[in-house]
Amino acid sequence: MECRRLLAHFKFTRASLYISNIGPSSRAFSSISIQEENRSPCYDSKKYYPARIGERISGRYHLVSKLGWGANSTVWLAKDVNRWFWQSNKYVTLKITNSGKDGQRSAEEEVEISKRISQRSNNHEGRAYIRLVKDSFTIQGPRGEHVCLVFEPLREPLWLLGKHLGCVDVPPAVLKAFLRLLLQGLDFLHSEYHVIHTDLKSDNFLVGFEDSTVLENYVRQQESDPAPKGLGMVQISDFSAAVFGDVATPHNHDLQPRQFCVPEVLLKATWSYSADIWNLGTALWELLADATLFDGIDPTTNQYSRAAHLAQMIRLIGPPPLHVLEKSDEKMHFELFSSQGEFIHPHLIPSEEFNLSSRTPFLHGKDKRLFLSFARRMLQ
Repeated sequence: MECRRLLAHFKFTRASLYISNIGPSSRAFSSISIQEENRSPCYDSKKYYPARIGERISGRYHLVSKLGWGANSTVWLAKDVNRWFWQSNKYVTLKITNSGKDGQRSAEEEVEISKRISQRSNNHEGRAYIRLVKDSFTIQGPRGEHVCLVFEPLREPLWLLGKHLGCVDVPPAVLKAFLRLLLQGLDFLHSEYHVIHTDLKSDNFLVGFEDSTVLENYVRQQESDPAPKGLGMVQISDFSAAVFGDVATPHNHDLQPRQFCVPEVLLKATWSYSADIWNLGTALWELLADATLFDGIDPTTNQYSRAAHLAQMIRLIGPPPLHVLEKSDEKMHFELFSSQGEFIHPHLIPSEEFNLSSRTPFLHGKDKRLFLSFARRMLQ
């Protein structure tokens, strides 16, 4: 599989996963607030469960702190009050999905993926870097039912880690350590269980607590000023949009955040496992520079368009291969390409100053050369 070929060419220095005092300063976990979902223009009070710190969910999970929220859920650190004292971990992450069909569907799909992977043992080393649902149940809210998913506790998204280490973005030395693990996790999903994640972004790469002592300290010091002293492994999370690749009918529906879309999606062509590789490759810029490699903004209208997005891709990596064009939707093909396969919006192709090197100002010298060589393989 493609992940294994990439791992064979992985030449970055393997940094230690024990990280201390990276950047000019360390910051408190409480110093970077998580935006409340009710401040979002998309917020709908009828869908979110009105959870609160100190509440006991389903008579078992005592909510300790809020970890984040998304379009279809809120996420909490909770204490499992029913665990025996000798059990290894009494804390969990609890994901409370929104009421309604969308929240229920995404939860059911995530549970299905987890069950498929958990049904049989597997010694693939990438298994450790996949976050699976441990349990699920339903609670009643003021306006409907909410599916709750239980996970092992993880500390935070990888993008937030950089800020807690005193940096604007994820330091390259940190990402070097984690990128190999993410690729091993993807290889496990693709080769062992034929799962395509389809939504790889910085929010879905979560860093774990390195041991139970750090987790206990984190819980006790939520209102104080702790500095992160070490890190556990990274895990790929959120399989609510995942699909199986071993199906008779090829996938061709839209997927991925727009800025991470693989060319096949823009052309409405069929896509498979390589969509995840592309997705991870473009996400590296988000992690390292808090920027997108492609934004798809048409300079003539200052609005997003597929044509402008493809034009940027053509400038950076060349036109789509013939086999991709042949699989593309006929209407979409002729909106973007001639019958000879030539791009019909050449005025949208950026100047030569728009190149991978100029889009990577955060690295220099040998590190930059190795990174760009590796990134090009992911974007093939």
